Amino acid sequence: MGVKENWWRLNYHLIRLAAVPIAKRVLRMKVSYENEIPITRPIFLAPLHRTSADMYALAAVADEFICYVSTDDFGHNRFVNFCQKHLTKSLGSVIWQENSTANTRRRAVALARDVEDRLDRRLIVAAFTQGEYQPYSVESVEDSLIGLLRRYEIRHQRDKGHELRIPIVPVGIEYSHDGRGLELASFVTWLTNHIPFFPTWTLPAVGSKITVRFGEPHYFDGRSAAEMTDLVMREAAELGKIPYNAS
Repeated sequence: MGVKENWWRLNYHLIRLAAVPIAKRVLRMKVSYENEIPITRPIFLAPLHRTSADMYALAAVADEFICYVSTDDFGHNRFVNFCQKHLTKSLGSVIWQENSTANTRRRAVALARDVEDRLDRRLIVAAFTQGEYQPYSVESVEDSLIGLLRRYEIRHQRDKGHELRIPIVPVGIEYSHDGRGLELASFVTWLTNHIPFFPTWTLPAVGSKITVRFGEPHYFDGRSAAEMTDLVMREAAELGKIPYNAS
């Protein structure tokens, strides 16, 4: 475990221990979970992406450091994006830098290198394969990140001479509150519409109950990246009790 990794872990746990209780108190969220994250490392989590509270819900139920794959275009204004980009980097997140270079392949290679670095460190890596928020159903998924795992396994066997099977775990996130768990909080909506530089967050109703469900781990076992993505996200939707319409 290197100095950089220790720095990521420190920042992550400091923010987790500070932000999660505040979010719970302000939003009066009740977070619970079902099943455990398998102990194998490295491991890849494929959670649903429904609201801005998803990462807080995962942090509330998992005591371990989770490294996310993210983008430097967070859907906010430039100032908030700048701050959030540097914050996520300090937490060890892998950043897909949209504007870092005009060469798309070079950006993809840089992303792959950073993801592989986290896998080499035997970390928990998580990615929202839906990309954008999809609160009520899974409408689309991207298989590129799952494809990185498959290529990593192939290179590992070629270079190391033995097989490495990385578990891919679907994660369902259910919001419930008298049928209105995913309505935007009116106060946050007002802030988003009237306060300059305020992030475009999506939040569940105050007092929502959030249930995080970890599914059974899946392995490629001859499946393509597209097939694996469809499998794990279909199960994640089932665990989150929302429809799967991506295929």
